[in-house]
Amino acid sequence: MSYETYALVRDIVAADALAPITMKGIGREVIPYTIGGLLDETGAIRHIFSEHTTGLDFYLDPTAVDSQAAERIRGVLRKALAALEKASPGGEPAPAPAGGVSGKLG
Repeated sequence: MSYETYALVRDIVAADALAPITMKGIGREVIPYTIGGLLDETGAIRHIFSEHTTGLDFYLDPTAVDSQAAERIRGVLRKALAALEKASPGGEPAPAPAGGVSGKLG
């Protein structure tokens, strides 16, 4: 995001400035900002994890998860990491876990 946008939202997001860039149609360098997380009402960073690519659709807001769901999520993530480690780079996707469990949380 641009500095102008950052100035409007700086009280609700944690952001870091990147190296200046030039953009077509703008006669000056622009300093882009990358969002590192949202800020809660106390100003602490609220980390939200989001990643979307082929074979992965992941979103996690740890502050929105209760302790029972957190334990389920930990188990799913452990299984997912183990399956990912078994899959060779560029190879076939890892097989589904035994028992037909898909790892879905809902």
